[in-house]
Amino acid sequence: MTTKWFRVASVDSIPVQEGRRVYFKKNEFALFNLGGGEFVALDGHCPHKQGPLADGIVAGNAVFCPLHNWKISLNTGCALAGGAGQVKVYPVKVMDRDVYVAFSEGKLCEPEAEAVMPAAASDDEMNVANQ
Repeated sequence: MTTKWFRVASVDSIPVQEGRRVYFKKNEFALFNLGGGEFVALDGHCPHKQGPLADGIVAGNAVFCPLHNWKISLNTGCALAGGAGQVKVYPVKVMDRDVYVAFSEGKLCEPEAEAVMPAAASDDEMNVANQ
């Protein structure tokens, strides 16, 4: 199956470290200019209270939701701070100073495996280690 790309903006229409709302088939998406020709597209609303992510503050590879300051990864779409949640991230490419998004190729982040804590050492193991 061939990926369908849709022109959503010109490179110059979004200042570096800012986002803009873009619409496709009645859905709102957030498009961010990270600088150096790198653009990122995600679902347009925060998973917490549906805040408009395009209006958020970009810091590095994350955006902070303007409503309650949830931190969303621009790489994966996973919430990094504020709570658990995720948004889809969409492939983006730049051609001839125009930005294109493949809306049918959006992906959710993979939930991270829970960290496994090593079992506590027994008294005997501690004694052997201290000898």
